Amino acid sequence: MDLQPQEEVLMKSGYRIDAVVEVNGKQIAVEVDGPSHFIARERSGRTILKHRQVAALDEMKVVYIPYWEWNEHKYDSKKKEQYLKDLLGI
Repeated sequence: MDLQPQEEVLMKSGYRIDAVVEVNGKQIAVEVDGPSHFIARERSGRTILKHRQVAALDEMKVVYIPYWEWNEHKYDSKKKEQYLKDLLGI
């Protein structure tokens, strides 16, 4: 996709984000959320807070990828790419 992500980015808010990509001149935070970020497939309170604070304090859109959705496409790179494009709005 040629987005050249920055990985494991320490944000001004103090949070570490999995990746930051630039799309149409705007930076977007990308979080890949594993099982520890959920309680019965609902985001945990600390995960919700992190996403809200990054969005507000770092003034950046945050997209998150639940691990089970990513795993649905793990053997199909075209589906993975389309999934990411849909999330990022490209």
